[in-house]
Amino acid sequence: MKQQQLIRLGSLAMLLSTALLGAGSGALAQTTSGLRILAPASVGGGWDNTAKAIAETLKREGIFNDVTVYNLPGKAGTLGLAEFVKLRGQSNQLMLTGFVMVAGIPLNQSPFDLNSDVTPIARLTTDYEVLIVPAKSRFRDVEDLIAAFKASPGSIRFGGSSAGGSAHIAIGKLARELNISMDQVRYVPSAGGAQATTAMLGGELDVVSAGYSEIEDALKGGQVRGLAILAPEAVDGINLPTLIEKGIDVDVSNWRGVVAPAGISAAQRARLTLMMTRMVRTRSWQQQLSQNKWNAYFATGDTFDRFVRSQKTVVTQLLRSLDILK
Repeated sequence: MKQQQLIRLGSLAMLLSTALLGAGSGALAQTTSGLRILAPASVGGGWDNTAKAIAETLKREGIFNDVTVYNLPGKAGTLGLAEFVKLRGQSNQLMLTGFVMVAGIPLNQSPFDLNSDVTPIARLTTDYEVLIVPAKSRFRDVEDLIAAFKASPGSIRFGGSSAGGSAHIAIGKLARELNISMDQVRYVPSAGGAQATTAMLGGELDVVSAGYSEIEDALKGGQVRGLAILAPEAVDGINLPTLIEKGIDVDVSNWRGVVAPAGISAAQRARLTLMMTRMVRTRSWQQQLSQNKWNAYFATGDTFDRFVRSQKTVVTQLLRSLDILK
């Protein structure tokens, strides 16, 4: 996917005019005493890395100088979501969310919703899944993996992030393309891609699916070997084949964005929207995208609202079609 920022200037202009009415350039930093960003996953995971990249960019660019990131992992982010909804009306709070949480809500029977129980602020990035194995794995390339999976599906211990997350769906899609029933697939969920990689290196798993940004260091350090990136086409700077190149129609990406608590005012939402809009336009944020191999996927306002609503329908249908959600 080519990097581009999907900014709806018409609707955004109305929000920003409210936010900036009578305010100078320091208005954002003066709205609250400090900004807190919840990463509802373990340290080192995709949400954690994204939250830290946001905090670093905001501070480096002087957009917001007092930013704290904290973690509350568990159940595909729904434990963090349950705590975050208690912060209703607090405009100095943000939480990372994304594909994994959209799937985690029905899988964990969470009573909360990403439209009515929080306030969508901005979609920021998307991160393609990568299939990795230990450096000394018997699978030398993705063709080896496919052949073994077809021959003996239950012999391969797959792992990745939480049940129903992007990694689980990636393995499910691969199984479906190879005409393998999901009840034959051994998938072991972890708190995140980094944790799954650690388990794999400890001999507990054979193959892990994780976002590239989560396992880039392990790849570059030679601890693991990449077999394929699950993108629709080759990705600049990542020397891995796609499954589509191999004739297997599987591509999976994990979008991420931020939400605020429910109950904030229109002006408060506008200020947070402006803050994210300013951030993604900076050189520092472009460097974060490049360094982490994230794809820009920016949207705010009604565009992001509609996207979140559509994701709920699309992801739920996908989970059911893959027999992950009964």
